[in-house]
Amino acid sequence: MRVLKHPSVHGKARRRLAACAAFLTMAVAGGVITAAPSSATPLPTTAPVAAASAIANKMAAPTTVNPLPSVDPIGNPASFSVLVNKSRPLNPVSYAPSDLINARGSGQYMRAEAAAWLNGLFQGAADAGTGGLSIVSGYRSYAQQQEVYAYYVSIYGQAYADTISARPGYSEHQTGLAMDIGNAAGSCGLSTCFGDTAAGKWVAANAHKYGFIVRYPNGYTGTTGYSYEPWHLRYVGVALATDMNRRGFPTLEHYFAGNPAAAASIKSGADLVAADSSGRMLRYPATAAGGYGAPLQIGSGWTGLKQGFVVDWDIDGIYDILAQWNNGVLGVYRGLPGGGFAGQVVVGNGGWDRMTITVGKWTHAHPRPGVVGYFPDGVLRYYPNTFGGALSGPQVIGNGWNGLELTMADWEGDGANDILARTASGSLINYRGDGWAGFFGPATTVGTGWQYMRTLLPSFGLTGAGTRGVTAQTAEGNLYNYGLGRGSWTTYAQVGSGWNGLKLFK
Repeated sequence: MRVLKHPSVHGKARRRLAACAAFLTMAVAGGVITAAPSSATPLPTTAPVAAASAIANKMAAPTTVNPLPSVDPIGNPASFSVLVNKSRPLNPVSYAPSDLINARGSGQYMRAEAAAWLNGLFQGAADAGTGGLSIVSGYRSYAQQQEVYAYYVSIYGQAYADTISARPGYSEHQTGLAMDIGNAAGSCGLSTCFGDTAAGKWVAANAHKYGFIVRYPNGYTGTTGYSYEPWHLRYVGVALATDMNRRGFPTLEHYFAGNPAAAASIKSGADLVAADSSGRMLRYPATAAGGYGAPLQIGSGWTGLKQGFVVDWDIDGIYDILAQWNNGVLGVYRGLPGGGFAGQVVVGNGGWDRMTITVGKWTHAHPRPGVVGYFPDGVLRYYPNTFGGALSGPQVIGNGWNGLELTMADWEGDGANDILARTASGSLINYRGDGWAGFFGPATTVGTGWQYMRTLLPSFGLTGAGTRGVTAQTAEGNLYNYGLGRGSWTTYAQVGSGWNGLKLFK
């Protein structure tokens, strides 16, 4: 956001990206502990590795990995993910963060975590040969923003002022998470031409790696309400910024578009769905603390189920259930916006009880999730869900997969789903998907000791907006969540106990 003047930058101390990583490691209290998956090691050459697709290097737009296209907006002013715009003021409007620090000795303030990652961003820009960045304006209190806004109204009139300045209580600067930046040499200060400079281009392409987004990108004034501001950075955290970049969301308004499943039976990618021994289908709602609340019954008659999957089969923003029955039928129960599910639509018939399958978006060529699996012959096949109804004919994508349990997840964090395969001996192997129904590069072992887990399922948003993970159920009925970064495990925590006798839906 524009300000009245351009304060100069004092001090030239820079902290490398490693310092940001160290800060985050401390924030998660030690990160991965000994019970978490072990480090990656090369996969033995005798393991099954499907041939890489001939179009593995073809460029693709980011894909929506989370089955739901949007999540509910966050209103807590202290959250790094808080959505503040013209229609969503801070609550309370006088909010002031308690952890402000002097950012880079500039006399401008940010919240401590945001300032730490800002150091890494500045160092990255300098290392890239952009000429460097400078700090222009950070935290502004309610009273300061009131002064700034009144000034622009007096100069330009209210209509135009509203496109370049926020009203008090509606400003991102008041969160302590926003920073206006410019070129170190001072050129293009608070001007759209900053986006055309080497530094501006680098920031637009790399800010997400440090937890920042360009909050008001070009061409989205109708969405954000503000003119293009390539200099206005907003810290949202590495997980959310990376998720936005990976999935192609240009603004926070797009990311927090309002969850169309708000009244549906399954509301979030973080919720856990299970069937008990009596056939009741239960939803365990995710809590803000990263666990699960008391169960709610959302269905009955689910005995005879081999495996269930929570998936947005027809990509309407409402979670559906894909049921793999012991009688060989594969059926979809479409979620209804007001709650409940429609009757079963058979999408596969005959022999599906003999298959080991996983479900998710497997190729950029098809917007809907499909099925990947194998019969006892070990031939891995991909079944496209082309029209949101019955599956299309299969494509053979690998051989020798006998005995492997399959879970589809984006291990690499590159927008293309991968397959995590668990061996009988407990090794967890990542087969990197190329995004075009094939595989890319060598498979790698990403964990050992997983033979003690009964079920592995992907989760979305359990530990915060934009976070991803794998939830594992042990034979003793305990639940553990393993956070996913970009090709590595991040956090690890027990998130439940007493889950014996429940069949978890993937």
